[in-house]
Amino acid sequence: MKNYFFTLILFFSFSLITAQEEDVVGNGANYIQVDYIKTVPGKNYGQILNEKWAKLAEKRIKEGTIVGWDAWWNMNSTDESNHDIMLVTLIKDIDSIGAGSGILRAFPEMTEEEVVEFNKTNREARKIVNSTIYKVVDNYFKQDSVPNIAVVNYMKVAPGDEFEYEKMEKEYKSFVEESPKAGWAVHKRVDRVGTSLNNNYITVDFYNKMSEMMSERGPTLEMSEEFAEDYKKMNQLRRHVYSDTHWNFISLR
Repeated sequence: MKNYFFTLILFFSFSLITAQEEDVVGNGANYIQVDYIKTVPGKNYGQILNEKWAKLAEKRIKEGTIVGWDAWWNMNSTDESNHDIMLVTLIKDIDSIGAGSGILRAFPEMTEEEVVEFNKTNREARKIVNSTIYKVVDNYFKQDSVPNIAVVNYMKVAPGDEFEYEKMEKEYKSFVEESPKAGWAVHKRVDRVGTSLNNNYITVDFYNKMSEMMSERGPTLEMSEEFAEDYKKMNQLRRHVYSDTHWNFISLR
């Protein structure tokens, strides 16, 4: 398995796709669709992403049905992890979420037999573990390019506390400028609702280097009285369920 992921990372490194136009990272997105993918070793899903799905995303961006598309590798994934790739589609108009989809949109020359064979190969190479939609609440980036690392923090906010929680997160944004972060975002889950969900918000901490991330995680600092009070208030508004760290290997805008 280690050899497989080493090969996968090398493939991603040499097949890196970046945006051709300079623009802000979010590019005016109001929603994001997040698909969690579990790949099958030896089935070349990285090649499928680069040669097929990225091309379709480029076409959809040019047509204006989406404003961006990213692929991220879950750096902590193992055989037991629920996903090893996270695909993020940036959407301005929620009604266009499915517009322009379908592999024939990018490859109209494909025959019916080729489409059937491609769909079979694609299904055998991966499993879609989950698909979610989030409303963009707020974000802040120090750069126009997509950062290299995204730490996704899954939050559970109790019903009735949503307004105060979002207010608190928006106030936190002011601390990002002086931090090692390259960017930050908070998103509200809107695809499903109900108390049985393990998360209904995510925040995302963006970095360019592991050392920047570890400079925040590594030190154990004594809390001031004021900070301890703020920390207590924060934990009363939300429960930090877990975090996943992802490396970016495809970014299209």
